[in-house]
Amino acid sequence: MPPENDAPPALPDDPVIATGTPLRPDLVSGLAPDAAFAIWQVLRTLRLWTAEPERRRDAMFDAAYMETWERALLTGSLDAEVRFPLAVIVGELAVHPAGEGRLSWACVCVADWALGHGAVRAGLAFAEAAALASPLQARYAWLAGRLLRTHGEGRLAERWLRRAYRLAVSQKDGETQARALTALGNLSMQRGSFPAARGLHTRALRISRRWRLREQEGMALHDLFVIAQNEGNREEADRFARGAVAAYRASPRLPRLVHDVAYSWIGQGYAGRALNVLEALRPHFTNPDLAVRLVANLARAAGATGDRALFHRYREEALALEPRLETREAVAAALLEMGYGAVALEEWALASELAASAAEAARLHGEANVLVMAEVLADAVARRDAASVDEVVPERRTTVPAGDQFAAEMVMLLAEAGETV
Repeated sequence: MPPENDAPPALPDDPVIATGTPLRPDLVSGLAPDAAFAIWQVLRTLRLWTAEPERRRDAMFDAAYMETWERALLTGSLDAEVRFPLAVIVGELAVHPAGEGRLSWACVCVADWALGHGAVRAGLAFAEAAALASPLQARYAWLAGRLLRTHGEGRLAERWLRRAYRLAVSQKDGETQARALTALGNLSMQRGSFPAARGLHTRALRISRRWRLREQEGMALHDLFVIAQNEGNREEADRFARGAVAAYRASPRLPRLVHDVAYSWIGQGYAGRALNVLEALRPHFTNPDLAVRLVANLARAAGATGDRALFHRYREEALALEPRLETREAVAAALLEMGYGAVALEEWALASELAASAAEAARLHGEANVLVMAEVLADAVARRDAASVDEVVPERRTTVPAGDQFAAEMVMLLAEAGETV
C-alpha cells in the first residue's frame, strides 16, 4: 500500500484494470434473450470506447446510427429500469466529449438492475465500466472493488480497491480512503491474513478519526473487534466492541455489529446470552444473505444450549433461505455454524455432512479461513474424542454481570432502531 501522499498515475497501470475483465460467454446468462442481447451490445460498445484514448473517441461511432439505437432502446419492451440507463449510455457515446458523470451513473444503474436479476457477471462488468468511464473518480473504483470482493473476485477487487485508495489520497477524499482500506482489510480477513487486515483497519480508523467520519470509525472498530476476537484477545475485542457501539448508536450498521458481538459470545461459552441477543436481531435482518448467517448462528447457539428442537427448527429455516440468496458469500460460514451446533448435540452424522459441505463451499468461494475451520471441525467429528470436541464446542460458562449488562444495552438499542438491513 502506498504512503498517503502517493499520487496515482494518470491512467490505470494494470492492463486488466485498463480494459476491464474479458467479456465471457456467460456474462448475460439467466437474462431474457432481448435483455441479454441489448446488454451485451451496449457493454461491448462501451468497452471499445473506454479502451481508446480520449483524442481518438470523436469519430468512433456514426452519430445517426447511435441516435437510432438510442431511440430503439427508449421505445423498446425492456424493463424501464434497464432500458433508460442503457439508452443514456448509447446517447453519451454519440457525443464528444461524453459526460463522464452521466455515463458512469447510468452504468451503475445497469449494474444494480443486473445484480437484482441474478446476472452477476453482467452487473460486475457494468460496475467496472462505471469506473472505466470515469477513470479518475475514486468512488467508482471503490464501488467496482467492493462489488467484485462481495461476489468472490478477490484478485481483481484488490486492484480496483488499491486504485481507489491512491485516487482518494490524491484528491484528499478521506471517506473513500477509509472505505477502500476497510474493503482491503476485509479482503485480507477473508483470505485468513489477520495481521495484514489489522494494519489496514488500523489505518482506516486513523483516517476516520482525522476526518471525523463517525460511521467509518465505527466500521474500523467493528472490524478490529472481529480481528481481536479471532486472535483470542478478548479484552481488546471488548474494548473495540464498546467503542464501535458508541460510534454506531444512530447507524443502520448497528445490527451487524450486535450480531458479531453475540456470535463471539457463543465461542466463549455464553450461548444462552447470545441466543437472546440474536433473537432480538430477527426483525433487522430482512436481506436473505444476512438472514441466513443469523439463522445459522441461532441454530448453533440453540445447539450449544442443548435445545435440540430449536436447533433443528433454525437449521431448516437456514436451508430454506438458500434459494433466495443473492450471493454465495454467506453459505460456507452458515453451514459451518450449523455444524458446530450439531456437534454440541452429538449428532455426528449431521455434523460430518455439514462440515464437508462447508469445506466445499469455502473452496469454491476462496474463503481460506472458513475452509481451515471446516477441516478442523471435520477432524473433530471423525475422532469424536473429548479433546477434539472441546476445540470446537466451548464449555458453558456462568454469565457475568458486565457482559449481561452490555447485552441488555444492545437489545435496548435494537428496539429503538427502526431500520432493517
